[in-house]
Amino acid sequence: MMQEFSGVMLLGLPIEVSILIISGVFYAICALIVFRPYRTERNELIGALLAFLTYQAVAMVAMGIEIYTHNILYGIISAIAILVGSVYMLKFPLSFFKENVRKTAFKLALLIVLVVLGWLVLTPSGTRAMMSFTIWYDVFVNGVVVGFFMLIAGFKASERWLRVKALGGGIGVASCCIVSNVAMVSGAIAVSSVFQFLAPIIIISTLMAGRKMQKQSLSPASADTISA
Repeated sequence: MMQEFSGVMLLGLPIEVSILIISGVFYAICALIVFRPYRTERNELIGALLAFLTYQAVAMVAMGIEIYTHNILYGIISAIAILVGSVYMLKFPLSFFKENVRKTAFKLALLIVLVVLGWLVLTPSGTRAMMSFTIWYDVFVNGVVVGFFMLIAGFKASERWLRVKALGGGIGVASCCIVSNVAMVSGAIAVSSVFQFLAPIIIISTLMAGRKMQKQSLSPASADTISA
């Protein structure tokens, strides 16, 4: 992926590199914004979105540095961020199952991720496939699976504020993990960049809108205790 640069420069770097690093910084800022309400509104939906913004911030910056320097260390950092982040994002779809199933599935997912990381880091074939594998892993596991469950939760939610949060989260995750990643692999950098930046904007705006609706509809003593 991205073996050659377009020749267009931004901030003294190839535009492909600059966009990834700028996106990563933007995601980090958005993660900090989401972290504040997460301290008082701890549920699996907000936790998954916080994990998404955090791992994307790390992965994008590391990936940008890797494709510029060709230093595999940054590819490893990016792969760790994406794979470990996915385990915490999977807590959301797992919240639909019983507690014992959730705990077992989470541990199993973490074990699988560690085995996959071992293959990526310790074998020549894994190292060669690292960037491509982690991008497509991001598409299917985080984008399709987690994004799908968020959308389903949004459509099924009876409360309007929860519907807004879940649908916004699902659309935001799909925007980055599916649309932006596929566009980037296809070489459509401009399209990829647009959807990269749209994702956190959609997530933050819908979380804020949903929180406002929630405050209007619930008494101060009520709490958002659901995990879906």
